[in-house]
Amino acid sequence: MIAEELITDKGVSAGDEWITVAAPRLREALAALKEDGYRLLVFLSCVDHLADSSREWPARFELLYELRDMEKLRDLRVRAFVDGDPPQIDSVHGHPALTRILMPDDWVGHPLRRDYPVGGEPVEFSEEHETWLTPPTEA
Repeated sequence: MIAEELITDKGVSAGDEWITVAAPRLREALAALKEDGYRLLVFLSCVDHLADSSREWPARFELLYELRDMEKLRDLRVRAFVDGDPPQIDSVHGHPALTRILMPDDWVGHPLRRDYPVGGEPVEFSEEHETWLTPPTEA
């Protein structure tokens, strides 16, 4: 069972149970949850709250770990908030050979953050990049 001192907030949203854990203790909390039966990581995601002024967030980035206990058929969403430039958090499971596969090796920046201008980047190697950058004549 996860220790209550690891949980900073908890609740239920749209029928989904969630807890918030302090970022420095995330690895410890996930290890405890694994021992408690949550052995399947359904998804891992991050939310950039830069443009969201609807409420005050503890930090700019929110990490989301969706866990599932296959024996008791229950799900739990674990949240942790991270700030900093660059934001850093301990890996819950390290990868021995991280390789960039979706972006060019010389790309500088973080394409999924919200601090890029709206409208995207022109794709230089696309044959139709001239067409999609030009508004249609009937507009």
